[in-house]
Amino acid sequence: MNTKSDWYLGKAYTPWDTDTRPPADALPSGSCDCAVHVYDSTGQSRLEAGRKYDAPPHSSLEDMLRMHEVLGVSRAVLVQPSIYGTDHRLMKEILKAHPHKYRGVAILDDSVTDSELAQLDEIGVCSARFNLLSGLGAPWDPKAFQRNLDRVRELGWIVSLHATIPELSNLSDMLRQLRMQVVLDHLAYCTPQDLKGEGFSLVKALVAQGNWWLKVSRTDQVSSAGPPYEDTIDTVQRLVAMNPERVLWATDWPHVLYDGAMPNDGELVDLFSRYVSDPEQRKAILVDNPIELFGFPPVAA
Repeated sequence: MNTKSDWYLGKAYTPWDTDTRPPADALPSGSCDCAVHVYDSTGQSRLEAGRKYDAPPHSSLEDMLRMHEVLGVSRAVLVQPSIYGTDHRLMKEILKAHPHKYRGVAILDDSVTDSELAQLDEIGVCSARFNLLSGLGAPWDPKAFQRNLDRVRELGWIVSLHATIPELSNLSDMLRQLRMQVVLDHLAYCTPQDLKGEGFSLVKALVAQGNWWLKVSRTDQVSSAGPPYEDTIDTVQRLVAMNPERVLWATDWPHVLYDGAMPNDGELVDLFSRYVSDPEQRKAILVDNPIELFGFPPVAA
């Protein structure tokens, strides 16, 4: 049973369920978890002074490997935890040791030198994440965002955006002009109410461009009904149907900043199977799409 802890600064939280349950249906070979956050169990990584939480327990590479083994996941995209800012030492260590198994998503700001970017690029970092949400990370700076977008473009990297539908709508003119590959994290926390608004039309238009990708993750967090998250199914299915060839899936392990009931990661895989019932389409999202976007090697027959 999960119990509250105090790693979230000033607030209790629900830790992830370490007793991972196997999914009801086995995942296809080469399945990729397109967003996990690995934390430093040694305490050597530099912590951001303004961080919103500390490293959660049981969130090391070894913990992730055990979870993925139960799920049947063999590849992953490592997303830099915000509490470490631009200190990518842990990510670099993992990517160097597992060049064919993992890719990386960095945090990029003006403090990161071109030389550092080149080093990250060489070892398998292929994306930079920009946070548009208030209260997480540095305040939104449109000029800095544009400067670092230009650097991402020069490297041929992917843009990862963490935003909600209203924030996307506020930047619609600029977002429509982006021509690099862009991943929209957590489906922009799209709710059933959002399906009726202009924000949904914007997401639909962006995905139709062909360079925008939707990541199915953290969908349980927009559920008002709670487990088994029936109220999310129609919304997610409508988003996936826009362009299944531009959809990814992720656990978002180890599920930081959770207030409510913590889902088991095996249950999240089962929930994804309810969103995408066709086995061939599931394989495309779990295996083929990550290969295309992140440059993983083909899966051996």
